[in-house]
Amino acid sequence: MQAKKRIVKKASQNNSLETSQSSEKVEAILQGAIHEFVKNGFAATTMDKVTAAAGVSKTTVYSYFQDKEKLFIALIERLITNRGAAFNQLNPEMFQGEPAEVLTNFATHLLNQFAKDVSDSPEFLGLIRLMIGESGRFPMLAQYMVSHIDRNVVQVIANYLRSHTDLQIADSEATTRVFLGALVHYTMIEYMLQAGEIMPMKQERLIKCLVNFIIPKQENEADKYSAIKEKTSRRKRSSSGKFEQDYQEPKNVRSLRLTDTAWENLDNIARENNLTRSELVERLARGEKFE
Repeated sequence: MQAKKRIVKKASQNNSLETSQSSEKVEAILQGAIHEFVKNGFAATTMDKVTAAAGVSKTTVYSYFQDKEKLFIALIERLITNRGAAFNQLNPEMFQGEPAEVLTNFATHLLNQFAKDVSDSPEFLGLIRLMIGESGRFPMLAQYMVSHIDRNVVQVIANYLRSHTDLQIADSEATTRVFLGALVHYTMIEYMLQAGEIMPMKQERLIKCLVNFIIPKQENEADKYSAIKEKTSRRKRSSSGKFEQDYQEPKNVRSLRLTDTAWENLDNIARENNLTRSELVERLARGEKFE
């Protein structure tokens, strides 16, 4: 019985060793493939070059990957899976707080994570460029990325915006795609195209602008319907310095007190005509018509 246990234990150890060696060989092949694909592109890369870069035999390469296409697919799928895991495991606490703060933190995290990937893995950008460049030949890889990364991120942000009905966003999904699209464009200019010096912009500036587009600053209610503090410069002054009245109005109109609804309507009309409320009131008093 003891002899049988020793045989079973030794067989198990051998299997573990073989598994470890197998994993090491696969990793060596993939690393060699990354180097060759990024250096030469898909068309110019051969299995012989991958074999030499990996430091293994051609038989070993073909025992794991039947041809160059399957090797390339495995390589890109691993890249997408690793990056997708980072986005699919977002900290739930990131989505706690006011919408402006949440969107700012998420955008900052997204751009910082991309910068970290570029810094940690010199081949990262090359693989992304290669995947985009070969998307015509391998459309399933681009679709795989959209399914495992893009769609999940869009759903998370869109659901968050949808849950905040106070934002009054008509189309949460479209808004999310505009938001993410601007961030992706930033990474393309800054990293993919290496054209940051041509179109320089601090990421904080971009993020602040994006958040303000989605969540405009709310006007203080105390000021929204307050009396107009600034005087218009269109009226003439007399020699004594007093304003000259250039239109006629009944006295009862001068003392009219408007409701909040009326002030809101005036505010909307002024905005539509690119006027201040004071300018709108003055032009209405002169008899001008506004739709």
